[in-house]
Amino acid sequence: MKNILKYQLPPLLWVIIVYTLSAISDIQSIYNLPPGVDKIVHAAFYFILCWLVWRAFKYQRTLPMMRNGALLGAFIFSVAFCSLDEYHQTFVHGRTADIYDVFAAAGGALLFVAISSLQHRHAQEDEENPRS
Repeated sequence: MKNILKYQLPPLLWVIIVYTLSAISDIQSIYNLPPGVDKIVHAAFYFILCWLVWRAFKYQRTLPMMRNGALLGAFIFSVAFCSLDEYHQTFVHGRTADIYDVFAAAGGALLFVAISSLQHRHAQEDEENPRS
């Protein structure tokens, strides 16, 4: 149960937060964001989602294949969720789907993948070549 609360619950809560925010009509005018800032927000939200989903996949105890492919799985999940959420916005009054929002979200998720991959590579190099 502790594992579920620590690793599986956070991405679920984050998905609920993102979905709830995307259901708000004309959210751009509420926060009065300058043009283009919403793309940075998308990238940040999906960077966080990718990280949380990666943790959930990496530290689950049931499916070893999911654990081994956690990084790719988290990226695919993040982009798929963003795509579905953009489609969901077509049903919200005052909102539209925007392919550039999907690109921004994918960019945020991809940034997490890149950073995580670099950290993993450096950790492997440190194990292979310990400093004296």
